[in-house]
Amino acid sequence: MYRALLVDFYGTLVAEDDALVARISERIAAASGLGVAARDVSHRWHRHFMDLCDASHGAQFRSQRAIELASLAETARECDARIDTAKLTDEMFAYWVAPTPLEGAAEFLRDHAGPICIVSNIDTADLHAAIRGLGWAFEHVVTSEGCRAYKPRPEMFLSALVALGCAASEVLHVGDSPGSDVAGASRLGIDVAWVNAANRALPDSLDQRPRHTVRSVLEVPALLSSPRSRPR
Repeated sequence: MYRALLVDFYGTLVAEDDALVARISERIAAASGLGVAARDVSHRWHRHFMDLCDASHGAQFRSQRAIELASLAETARECDARIDTAKLTDEMFAYWVAPTPLEGAAEFLRDHAGPICIVSNIDTADLHAAIRGLGWAFEHVVTSEGCRAYKPRPEMFLSALVALGCAASEVLHVGDSPGSDVAGASRLGIDVAWVNAANRALPDSLDQRPRHTVRSVLEVPALLSSPRSRPR
């Protein structure tokens, strides 16, 4: 049985900024002197973003906003796109503080009586603004900025365990990212409920598997009283 939940925020409780990423990628593709397609722009941007996140920890930590700006600027340079990339991110940053809740998230939070710790790869002020705007409240919130590290590194998960006063075997982590959530939590012996709304396949390169797979957080309560079972 699980004593508490660790819950990712963007992509698990609220919608990701995918539509904005696509729109920005289209703008850079249109400005590209190399004729780069929007899909290629998006892939390049994602690669630069993830590389910067991986390198950002401890004394080398950079905020999510700083990484977003740097990765997008590098992407535009690679694509020979003469465009104000800082201006392009305005709408994205606005969404981060006022995201759209996913279907079932409010009901899940309303009905769940046990301890929850939010564990999010986002800047602290942005996350707290988003939570306030949705009318939600959490006793425990762990951010990448607060820990000076990003998932899947262990710092955020360990901080959440300390905040909850739980061992790894006593909590369930709920998240949508195979790399950040499934891999990061599993490496510490934390069971994971992978939120897979789009019925995606796990990457072949992933060496961990979630113990549970759900379509939404509304399926999580049924897992909380069941014994720890073999991954499926």
